[in-house]
Amino acid sequence: MRRYETILITHVDLSEDELSGLITRYGGIVTGQKGILVKVERWGKRRLTYLIKKQARGFYILIDYAGVGAVVNELERNLKIDDKILKFMTVLKAEKVDPEVLEKEIADAAGKNEKKEVPVPAPEATPAAAVEETDAVDAAETELPVPAPEVTPAAAVKETDAVDAAETELPAREETITQGEKET
Repeated sequence: MRRYETILITHVDLSEDELSGLITRYGGIVTGQKGILVKVERWGKRRLTYLIKKQARGFYILIDYAGVGAVVNELERNLKIDDKILKFMTVLKAEKVDPEVLEKEIADAAGKNEKKEVPVPAPEATPAAAVEETDAVDAAETELPVPAPEVTPAAAVKETDAVDAAETELPAREETITQGEKET
């Protein structure tokens, strides 16, 4: 089993329902050919570098999946037929893939999505322990400031002398060469 990645560019004026339908359709093709759909990412609307089928903007979709060559052939055959697809490209990501590793990656991605969807609870009245903790942090911050490293006047003079010497050692160019002249 190999791992592939297909990037689609669709018409920018498709509705959300049509985009969801496209994603569901092509995900179904991958799973129907006994492939494993790892992830689908919507990259959103972007300006195209050049016109594709007289379109200046497109909606990008990434489909990451694993399967045999027949999965890619069937998916690309359907992409060629669909008029809503402006362009697509399939890339081989890995020659051999372990299905158990893919299942773990899918589960991790699902866990991250659930974390993102969990609403953050509204901050309530601050408990007394939290107030004491923030007071301790404030007190620690107001203690002695860290002193800046000291520079002795002799060291500062040596540094400026070294910079001045480097600037004066550069050769000065008195004449300028105009176009067409050769330097002798």
